[in-house]
Amino acid sequence: MENVRILVIDDEKVIRDGVERALARQDCQVTKAEDGLRGLELLQAESFDIVLTDLMMPGVDGFAVLNWVREHQPQVQVIVITGFATVEKAVTAMKQGAFDFVGKPFTPEYLRLVIARAADRLRMQAETDRLREEKNRGLEAIDKSQSRLKTVFSCMMEAVLITDAEGVVVLHNPAAIRLLEIQTDPVIGKPVSASIRDRTAAAMVSEAMAKSVAVVREFAPGSISRKYLRAHCSPVTNEQGLVIGTVTTFGDISAHKEIDRMKSDFVAMVAHELKSPLASVEQMIYALQVGCPHEAASNCHSLHQRMTTRTKDLLRLIDNLLNLAKLESGTVVFNLEPVSGDEIIREVVEIVTPQAEGKGIALSYQPCPEEWWFDVDSDHMRTAVMNIVSNSIKYTPDGGQVALNSRVSGGFATVAVADTGIGISEEDLPHIFDRFFRVKGKATRHITGSGLGLALVKEVVEAHQGSIEVQSTPGVGTTFTLSFPLSQSGPPATGQQA
Repeated sequence: MENVRILVIDDEKVIRDGVERALARQDCQVTKAEDGLRGLELLQAESFDIVLTDLMMPGVDGFAVLNWVREHQPQVQVIVITGFATVEKAVTAMKQGAFDFVGKPFTPEYLRLVIARAADRLRMQAETDRLREEKNRGLEAIDKSQSRLKTVFSCMMEAVLITDAEGVVVLHNPAAIRLLEIQTDPVIGKPVSASIRDRTAAAMVSEAMAKSVAVVREFAPGSISRKYLRAHCSPVTNEQGLVIGTVTTFGDISAHKEIDRMKSDFVAMVAHELKSPLASVEQMIYALQVGCPHEAASNCHSLHQRMTTRTKDLLRLIDNLLNLAKLESGTVVFNLEPVSGDEIIREVVEIVTPQAEGKGIALSYQPCPEEWWFDVDSDHMRTAVMNIVSNSIKYTPDGGQVALNSRVSGGFATVAVADTGIGISEEDLPHIFDRFFRVKGKATRHITGSGLGLALVKEVVEAHQGSIEVQSTPGVGTTFTLSFPLSQSGPPATGQQA
């Protein structure tokens, strides 16, 4: 009975003290309460293992104490203290949940015996609870293990089909129905050929079982799915080495195939874009060398200008390719410093003015009334802004307008480039920053480009903690809006170059 906590509730002091003396050598912790109300207060404030309570007390009697314990602390063992005249009530109390009763007057030995039985019951109950908890933990671990496997199987992106030795599907995951677009219901219990109506797929399963080797196949869109799939079928063997079924996974490789296609398109595009300007330069140089009659009658300066323009197109394409490659690999080092925004824009306007004049386009710039600075790499930022303005001129018909303006508000500088060009359709608008994407149509057929300029602009702008937005209406024009946080350090000190 070591460290058993006992609460004695009795309105007779002699009984309370008698219980305390009887249990004094039992290493018990005895607490006394003079009535039922005080006993309930102690039960709510402290923790007890056994309660000895008199049944007949003024106010809150023993039955009220018993009912409260059964409702709020059912693990506590209640022993009723009663006189011989109220034995019948003690039996009633036991029917209501009391562990035992002790009649008045009682001997210390009998009291200790009843308390010992109650303590043994507490120990047995604790051991039972411990065993039950261990069992529940074991069951819970099994449930969790099975649940994890089921969760992993259900959440796999790849489709999984498991068949028996006869090629009948015995298990599949939800991705199989979705990715393979199986319409039969149910799938389990049917041959693979009944769910996947493709001879190659059924033959793949048969080959894996017949040869006991893994088989890999690719399925083009339209065969077993609208996706491009790669299947890997592996035989399953038992301990004797006999094939008892197969596990087949189907993975969506559409994205990989699209990348391969883009690579092919990229090679073709680069070959074309590099070949055209080089061929033009070669022809012009040849004309100068052999004295072509047509070129001889033309202005030599004009001929050199055309050569320079085509060469610059080639250099710009190469620069864009190199810059994008560096940005993607993370090897670009930005030399950030306070730069005058107005100065950057004016430099760009000066560079692209000949391009605008060549098409009779009115190029204007309305600067912000106040001077503003932002922390950028001037070379990269100049290239990004120039790509935007150059694109606006390129896609604006002869005689149109391209207008630039800047403003400062809320700690940010905003640069807008608006043109009266051919515009961008709502369908194409979400893709204009994609690499190698170009708007295709009659109006753009004669316009050359690689589709890299805007992709590079977006990379540079976001690398400088900025943002870019575009609004466009076909046949009306397009507006690009770039926003950047203003420099916190302000303009550079005198003598430093911005």
